Amino acid sequence: MLYHSHSAEETKQIADAFAKTLTGGEYISLKGDLGTGKTTFVQGVAQALGSKDPVRSPTFTILNLYQTTHPYINKIVHLDCYRLRSCQDLHVLELEEWLNQPDAIILTEWPFEQMSEVKKHIIITLSHVSEQERDIEIKEK
Repeated sequence: MLYHSHSAEETKQIADAFAKTLTGGEYISLKGDLGTGKTTFVQGVAQALGSKDPVRSPTFTILNLYQTTHPYINKIVHLDCYRLRSCQDLHVLELEEWLNQPDAIILTEWPFEQMSEVKKHIIITLSHVSEQERDIEIKEK
């Protein structure tokens, strides 16, 4: 599915609609250049799932966890692999414990290609169209 966003607020609205399709246990790869709105998209998902936590880019923390008030998705794992050297570095974060958990979703910015083998994998690609506009493609792997 391809969407066209004219603003950060519209990107959050697209993320809200996307969040309503989630059932739990999804691994979501967020791809796109710097400044395309990956974290903005996560903010929209978190808000839609009832998280009251402030959603910030995990570039320096590498992993952020957010609680939700959603009836069956209780945890959002927000990961940024930009500063990691390889997929092996994820073992330190104990990411395996979150994979395929029915009450959690994982949203990963700058994902490793090795993670594409995960069940329930969704790829979201954001790209610049103009200063404010973005194309957002959502597809299941």
